[in-house]
Amino acid sequence: MSNVLIVDDEENVRMAIRYLADFESYGIGRIFEASNGVEARMVMNNNKVDILFTDICMPESDGVFLMNWVHQRYPNMVIIVISGYQNFDYILQAMRNGAIDYLLKPIDPVKLKQVIQKAIDLLKSTNPNGQIGDLETFDQIKAYLDKNYTMDISLENIARKFGFNTSYLSRRFKQKYGMGIIDYITKTRIQKAKEILVTTNMNIYNVSTHLGYKDEKYFSRVFAKETGLSPNQYRKNKKIHN
Repeated sequence: MSNVLIVDDEENVRMAIRYLADFESYGIGRIFEASNGVEARMVMNNNKVDILFTDICMPESDGVFLMNWVHQRYPNMVIIVISGYQNFDYILQAMRNGAIDYLLKPIDPVKLKQVIQKAIDLLKSTNPNGQIGDLETFDQIKAYLDKNYTMDISLENIARKFGFNTSYLSRRFKQKYGMGIIDYITKTRIQKAKEILVTTNMNIYNVSTHLGYKDEKYFSRVFAKETGLSPNQYRKNKKIHN
């Protein structure tokens, strides 16, 4: 289930959104509230939040600063801006910071429901596996890489396939597995290359193409960087010691 955070310094606005939205019918699990950006950050640091409603003008920490903060730390969170000002500059700032829509006060119930449905649809399409950062999803990504390491895989392709922002995906994968996605693919390929070199007589060109390298010389450079030996040197050393 998805969770919502409503951030506005006017309590009556927060209450109106809760009352008018009928969040339960959209499968929303929990609804958090905050009166400014400082409180909002505390909520998000301690709870899973999927959809953020935020005012622009608030004391202590405004909506623009909050959206910037969210964009850096939770890039897949869906943001909806609420404001009492129909100001083009506000709208522009909201969209630049990743907001999917803009609601004016007083809140229009029809528009509110349309925006919530839009947010739910976006969450389903970009993150079908559930909570961003879900450990199961990263295990799935690793399993996919283990199976498809010979393919031409890029960080952008993986991010698109699993519905992540590239910088967030790279950072979280490295936190979980101790290396970036491209480094992981490289190490997997080199480990497989070692096995092939020791157990078969396949020539270096075929080894490189088998592992997804288009250039034999490039493969040899990568192999040497990882092992300190060329593929031929590695094969000879292993055979001598075996």
